[in-house]
Amino acid sequence: MYVLNALLIIGLLTWLSLGILHAWSASTITMLRPGRDEDAPAALPKVSVILAARDEEAALPATLDSLLKLDYPDYEVILVDDDSTDHTGTIADEYAQRTALDRLKVIHNRERPAGWTGKVYALHLAACAAQGEWLLATDADVVHHPQTLGRAVSLARRRGLDLLSLVPHIELESFWERVVLPLFSFGIASYYPFFLINNPRFRRAAAVGAFILMRRKELGSLGGYAQINSTVIDDLRLAELFKWNGRRIYLAATRGLLRTRMYENCREVWEGLCRTSFEGLGFSVARVLAVLVLIMVADILPWATVLTLAFRDVWAGHSLLADSILRLAFSTCLTSALVYLPFLIVLRVSPLYVFTLPLGAAFYAGVAVDSMLVSIFRAGVRWKGRHYPPPV
Repeated sequence: MYVLNALLIIGLLTWLSLGILHAWSASTITMLRPGRDEDAPAALPKVSVILAARDEEAALPATLDSLLKLDYPDYEVILVDDDSTDHTGTIADEYAQRTALDRLKVIHNRERPAGWTGKVYALHLAACAAQGEWLLATDADVVHHPQTLGRAVSLARRRGLDLLSLVPHIELESFWERVVLPLFSFGIASYYPFFLINNPRFRRAAAVGAFILMRRKELGSLGGYAQINSTVIDDLRLAELFKWNGRRIYLAATRGLLRTRMYENCREVWEGLCRTSFEGLGFSVARVLAVLVLIMVADILPWATVLTLAFRDVWAGHSLLADSILRLAFSTCLTSALVYLPFLIVLRVSPLYVFTLPLGAAFYAGVAVDSMLVSIFRAGVRWKGRHYPPPV
């Protein structure tokens, strides 16, 4: 019982620390909403919106509709059809043919050079064809409010930024999306708090692939996408490339400007997180093991202890309040629920999903182990029908 008591105390202290961290981070967040831009439209620079699309026929129409309706005076959209096996390329061509002013340009790519991941090479092709002073890298499943680009460019110019990334609203519809993705987002936000990312004195860097606005000149001076050619987490590596070379990056949140649905079912959630987890943990077995221990101590053990001891005490006719271990475990569970609850509210998920926290944690633990084993024993990961070896 001494070991259990110590582990529960560690779990409680962990959640208390996370609560303080997230409260502090939340107070530093810049929130962009639809509204009037401070810059006059005539003063805004040309922007090239670049995106890669592979087998995105279901999501692409909504994305293109939103991009072609941006309330911005001077921009172009360059889409690279990354060797799709569905009707993605056809859909893109149809939009390009009926779009005025040649606003949308489509590149059909069927080749992928050795050492490149498909998305990064597609973005490289789009960036090479771009003419804008700024580049906006986005995804083929992101829907943009008409004011999104104008609001982002205004913020980047006011703050003198070289790279600005915006966090979209993630739409969650299935059970497993609601169980796993809020907790995954919570973990990312814990390791990459806004105040560290936005402070040039710290090395911590991150961006969200749904929206990365950057100066084209600065990307070129850093070597472009060729510097991150083999990664499967291009947004993180791009942010590191900028910040670690002295460029000013910034991460902001949005409300009503961006939305996306990352995955649609349990299989897609597993495969999507498996693709990035081991690289996100630095290809380190030690870090995977550390994450597993943290999940067990902070997320699973307290809830399992409450259920086990409560059942035992009720069965034996003992008072629940008299069990000190049970009280400690319950305190840890309550603390974790209160700290986690704001993330559910922000993502518009029922507060009842606080009770699925240990289930989501166990799911991600399985993902982390699977990602590690696949990367080690299969020498890489698979995504959308392709095999990618670990970066050299």
